[in-house]
Amino acid sequence: MRQDPALPGHAGPNPFTVAAIAAIVILAALAGWLALRPASVPVPEGPSPSGFSAGRALAHVRALAQAPRPAGSQANARARGYLLAQVRALGLEPEVQTAMAQTASADMMANVRVTLAEARNVVVRKPGTARTDGPRRMVLASARYDSGAGSPGAADGAAGAAALLEALRALQAGPPLDNDIVFVFTDADSDGQALGTRAFAESHPWAGRVRVALRFDHAGNRGPLALVDAGAADGFALGAWARLAPAPRGSSFMAELLQGLPQRTAARALAATGAATLQFATLDGALGWDGMHDVPQQLSSASLQHEGDTMLALLRHFGNARLPAACSRGQVFFPLPFVGQVHYPMWCVWPLTLLACALNLAACRLAVRRLDIAGSDIVHGMFGFVFMTALAIFITWLCREALTGLQWRWDVGELAGDDGLRWQAWTFVLLPAALFALLQRRLLARLDGACLALGAMLAANVALLAVSYGAPGASYVLAWPLLAAQAAWLALALELTARRTALLALAAVPALVLIVPAAVDSAAWLSPRWLLLPALLACLLLALCSMLLAQVKGRLVAAPLLLAGGACIGMAYAAHPVRPELPVPNRLLYLKDTPSWQAFWIHPAGPVDAWTKSVFPNALQPYVMPYTFGVDSDPVWYGAARRDDAVFYPYLLIEKDERRGDVRRVEFLLRSKNGAPDLVLRLNGADTLRTSVNGRVLTDRRYRGWQATLHGMGERELRFAIELVGDPAFSIFVQERIPGLPAGLPPRPDDMRPRLLPDSGTTMTVDILRFP
Repeated sequence: MRQDPALPGHAGPNPFTVAAIAAIVILAALAGWLALRPASVPVPEGPSPSGFSAGRALAHVRALAQAPRPAGSQANARARGYLLAQVRALGLEPEVQTAMAQTASADMMANVRVTLAEARNVVVRKPGTARTDGPRRMVLASARYDSGAGSPGAADGAAGAAALLEALRALQAGPPLDNDIVFVFTDADSDGQALGTRAFAESHPWAGRVRVALRFDHAGNRGPLALVDAGAADGFALGAWARLAPAPRGSSFMAELLQGLPQRTAARALAATGAATLQFATLDGALGWDGMHDVPQQLSSASLQHEGDTMLALLRHFGNARLPAACSRGQVFFPLPFVGQVHYPMWCVWPLTLLACALNLAACRLAVRRLDIAGSDIVHGMFGFVFMTALAIFITWLCREALTGLQWRWDVGELAGDDGLRWQAWTFVLLPAALFALLQRRLLARLDGACLALGAMLAANVALLAVSYGAPGASYVLAWPLLAAQAAWLALALELTARRTALLALAAVPALVLIVPAAVDSAAWLSPRWLLLPALLACLLLALCSMLLAQVKGRLVAAPLLLAGGACIGMAYAAHPVRPELPVPNRLLYLKDTPSWQAFWIHPAGPVDAWTKSVFPNALQPYVMPYTFGVDSDPVWYGAARRDDAVFYPYLLIEKDERRGDVRRVEFLLRSKNGAPDLVLRLNGADTLRTSVNGRVLTDRRYRGWQATLHGMGERELRFAIELVGDPAFSIFVQERIPGLPAGLPPRPDDMRPRLLPDSGTTMTVDILRFP
């Protein structure tokens, strides 16, 4: 028998209901649009002596980002020299901290990769004026100045360092501060392992005195500066940011979503010192594959201004504040429209989750005992929600596959900064919501609205338990909307109020102001390539508002959502992003191979222009080079090159090869006569037990595969000692990687497009040690 989908005692929609629904829809649109609004921080026309000037900072960016500057390279040394000169011109005396740091990561097949770097950090202390008896607590501001080997690193590297320089100048021009502030320009952070930051945190004597640490990085080249990690922050640090930062952006939901962001590794390293750490980053704007589009002309001055204003506001506050002892760490934080940033300690997550579980249990028990609702109907409502969500997401995916032009427009629009990106993000939130509303309306014709609401809350409660365990920072997106929906359901079931529509409308507000921005933000970050999370959030929003929708039978929801989704698709197609003409890295590789005693030009597989193809006149197709890049490597173009004697082969010398029972120990000497910034060693054919270099232990357990990458070693002698299982025959492949290319290439025509970034090619020399 068909059940009544409306709530008991309700005759249907009335003008007040229609007005409430319309107001809620407008509020939802406003909340989402506010989440996607671009940075509105103006760039000052005339720089003030004690204020942050984006113009001065951009000049520093252009000076630093002239060429790729990986750790240990000549360009890296020039950038460091520039930083030292600028700091000394401000009347401060910097120091260069030279220290080693390493990391190791292993996969499920027991293959280990070790990364070791000698970092050269520039450390500057601006002394405070406060007098204390013991060691004083410090405030730390940090950013890196190096870049990847194929990128000039204008945003991801130079921008943060430039902002630190300009903030330091502004602080020097202003009144003195009470507390010491330490500025650290880190090196060797470009590979995502944050080795320069680790070197400071592990070995610098000031690291243990840092009370608050601010880290600034750029995952994009425009957009507002956002707080992307407060997992090691406390209420003191986060509260200051929420109150004082201009237009503060960020949420712990996005922080959980950005767990894999390479820039966040530095924050984790700083948090190991015990400091309350805030990690900031810009997220908008594509940097391109391996940072190929990360050039100064793409960097937004408004983003740089927002970063500098935030930096100055926090440093001045912490520089004069009384720095209390550290308290509980980890904060849940999120913005509320017209309220600002809200935050509370991470330990509150589980009490809220358990409260939601208790309310859910009470609602189900009340439904069964007082409203004569069968428990099986509640279970049907839960599985109905799951089925409708899965079907809505699947249909949305089919729509995305049919709209092939949107994918191209997204990629180009991200590079060009086109407004069509926001319309696309809205498209893939509105479409699954509209489809879910249609399906929900059909289900309401067969299942009581109360059962459907209980089933949705039960499914949301299960999801909340999983999120609280795996991603507690994102729990607020589910916890507060779920608690509001449960409280409203209980109030209606107990007949505590006669204003049903007003209560349900009020209960829908937390879902609208929290879930809508989260869905739109996740759609904007994940792009149309991955729709699961934003579509799931859109469906969850309607499910938690199902009691309110039941009163209007979905008539006022599905059609407007479909129309809005179609309008967003039209607006996305109406946008015509123009790809900017930008220089790209020269991906040519000059390889000098010891086993063959020859040299080659190499280029990754794919289309090549006429100038690049002229380097490979006899190559018909790309081929795999297993001895150089491994048996599983991708095919490459290669051709013969003139052997340049100014590029030296790796200097290798076997010093020991002995057997001790079931263990074989070999020792060899490696020295790069080229002073290569990067050295890569790969061992094939044996299991390692223990490895070390110059007495420093790299690994001390058994691994099937072993690879080591060393940064910034220069021409020093490196003595490796490796203990292996048994007495196998094995080989060690050694590569030296040097930025730039030797002479001998044909001149590239001046009018050929695209232009190539200077010094972005790579020179590599290789050798193989074979142990029978």
